[in-house]
Amino acid sequence: MSATSRRTSGLVAAVAVLLLASCAEGGSGAPTAAPSASVTPSPTESATPAPTASETGASEPDAPIPFPADVAVDEQPSSDDAALTLTDVTTGQHEGYDRVVFHLGGTGTPGWIVRYVDTATDDPADTVLDIDGDGTLSVILLGFQLPTTTGITEWDGPNPIRTPDYEELREVNVRGQFEGQELAYLGLDSTGEPFRVFALTDPTRVVVDVQDVDDDD
Repeated sequence: MSATSRRTSGLVAAVAVLLLASCAEGGSGAPTAAPSASVTPSPTESATPAPTASETGASEPDAPIPFPADVAVDEQPSSDDAALTLTDVTTGQHEGYDRVVFHLGGTGTPGWIVRYVDTATDDPADTVLDIDGDGTLSVILLGFQLPTTTGITEWDGPNPIRTPDYEELREVNVRGQFEGQELAYLGLDSTGEPFRVFALTDPTRVVVDVQDVDDDD
């Protein structure tokens, strides 16, 4: 090899060394890091938790009562095919309220008219009744037929049901059926306590809850 060829080879090698050094120092040929993937919350993470029974007002017998309730007349029509008979009446004490449950047999959906009254009277005799307590809640259940029509044995006492140890409820007095309606009175310790009414199924029931409002609060 001639001297000129050796000098040319040396120059090419030197240029190659310089180019490699430039790349090592982060020149334009340096590799770029791949962008990180964005994280999207899964449907489970982003979903709002389902409301609890107390938040939705679920009408289960043992669910915490979601008052607000009020003292306005509560009315609900019965279904057109209702043919019901009263089979039992039960009561219960719960934190903050007392409960009365009217158990029904037959077909269709019950209705009701529940309101405070100044005087409890029999229907249709208009005989004035002496109901325990200072407040009286009239409960008229709708959609009833005689047991001879429904084929179901009617509830038969004890009546009235006395509840002197309850916070608000003092008495449940069932007056019987007249013209498709079952009449009962709830005797309360005081008048004007908030109440609510709702129906349950399997078996059919109408529930009346009366709130115990502490006057000292």
